[in-house]
Amino acid sequence: MSQPAQTPSYIPAENLDSSDKDGSASSHHFQRAHRKNGELELGVTEILQGRTDVASAQVAQSSGLADWSGRVRLEQAMPRLIPALIAEFFGTMFYCLAGEMATAGYLITTYGGSPQGNLTMIGFAYAFGITFAIVVCATTSGGQFHPAFTIAQVVFKGFPIKLAPFYICAQIVGAMVASLIVIGSWHDELMKITALLHATGKSAVIFSAEGPAGAIALFPTAGRSLGSIFVNEFFADILVAMIVWANLDAANPFTGPQVAPYTIGLGFAVVVWCFSSSNVAANSARDVGARFVCGMFWGKECFPSGYSALAALTNIPATLIGCGIYTFFLSDTRRPPATVALNHLHEEHVRSIERAETLHAEMLDQKIAQTLSRGGDASALQKKRTNLSAKNF
Repeated sequence: MSQPAQTPSYIPAENLDSSDKDGSASSHHFQRAHRKNGELELGVTEILQGRTDVASAQVAQSSGLADWSGRVRLEQAMPRLIPALIAEFFGTMFYCLAGEMATAGYLITTYGGSPQGNLTMIGFAYAFGITFAIVVCATTSGGQFHPAFTIAQVVFKGFPIKLAPFYICAQIVGAMVASLIVIGSWHDELMKITALLHATGKSAVIFSAEGPAGAIALFPTAGRSLGSIFVNEFFADILVAMIVWANLDAANPFTGPQVAPYTIGLGFAVVVWCFSSSNVAANSARDVGARFVCGMFWGKECFPSGYSALAALTNIPATLIGCGIYTFFLSDTRRPPATVALNHLHEEHVRSIERAETLHAEMLDQKIAQTLSRGGDASALQKKRTNLSAKNF
């Protein structure tokens, strides 16, 4: 019979002094003074505490701001909206900073004659940026990081509409700060490339994917019509919306809270790899925030007529359509919740199934009554109603 896991014993930091250190020759100089051989430091090892093979280990606990009583008082005093907005700010900044920094690095090293990176690298940068954004910030705000998904949450999930403008503003500011960090990191190089292109009569290149402004903001590919760019953007955004919505489905057995950040991140990477060469923005916050910062350094040419509105707005209706396709055609109110779902999602989904099955039964009863009133044969409907009742029982 397996032994039950025991709670690890903790050594209060305030009760420790340098005399607690094991003086044997096997002690290492980098150990804390209060740590003895065989004890675990707090840190990554905290995730091991539930494992039976380390359950009996002692953990040398350090005291610090994480255990400060003022932290609790701050949490009690702070409006709940503030941490959520901070999370949306940093989540969007993570996503935009990773992709833009990779793009800028590739562009600058290409002009320097030794290109480092490619579209594959940029796609992975966006993927991991989104993954880290979700892992770090999503538990605080819900992890929207995207104005179109904030609107979709309002429409499909009942997210409070009064909070949506605050979330969207935080997302745009996060994208702006990410762009400012990229320019701050590569300012001298970007300005030298700008001066070089002006001097060689290639000023138009500055405002393209191959130019310094294009490392921050998005610009239409030369020779492509706005119609073809719209089609490219529209279907890319529908694809992203369906992937994200599938990962939010508690009844989907192929995903779950542990894998969703990586699945969603790879979904964005696929969009970058497949659609970016034909122009894709995918996120209004990323586009608008970067475009404003671009305008601070390169002027009004960062707002190309027609394309600016297309890049900023197309993803909103496309995202709503993608979420609608998944909600109404690819999910089912009678589908049981997957075992991998979080407990609160599981319970919520069970209640939604109960509501849906009650509605299905009521609608079948109405159809049976209408069929009988017209003198029709309702046996098939009655059999279906009986099966539904048996299932509920």
